[in-house]
Amino acid sequence: MQRRSYQTEDEGSFLLDIIKIAIGVFIGGLAAAFTYEAILAYRTEMAIRKVQEEVKAQADRIERQDARRRQAESETRDAAQLEADQLRSAKALAQRLETERQQRKDAAWAKFYQPSPNCKIDPGTTPCANEHMVARKRFEGQYVDR
Repeated sequence: MQRRSYQTEDEGSFLLDIIKIAIGVFIGGLAAAFTYEAILAYRTEMAIRKVQEEVKAQADRIERQDARRRQAESETRDAAQLEADQLRSAKALAQRLETERQQRKDAAWAKFYQPSPNCKIDPGTTPCANEHMVARKRFEGQYVDR
């Protein structure tokens, strides 16, 4: 019989078991590291999404405020334009009424004052100027616009 060295089957499998355990610990460590990295990536992604939502909400608020501001400016501009149009219209009406009043007064003056035959020939004389001033004063005193 041959003699065998003192080595049992368990000792060979013991070394193999230690290698298996080391590989298992290594793979478990890798799995834990990858899981940790995945959790960090997930948290980072969630934080980015939250920041993006906040930025979008802030941008929406700013856009709404800007729209309200533009609307208010537009309404102010429209109101100013309307007021300016009304003022122009009122001035035009006042000018037209004043022109009509002046035309009526001139027509009334033409009917009221008829220069004498001597003043029709030479209106630049002193008696004609005096006659004109007296007639104008009397006309102004009694004229009533209708």
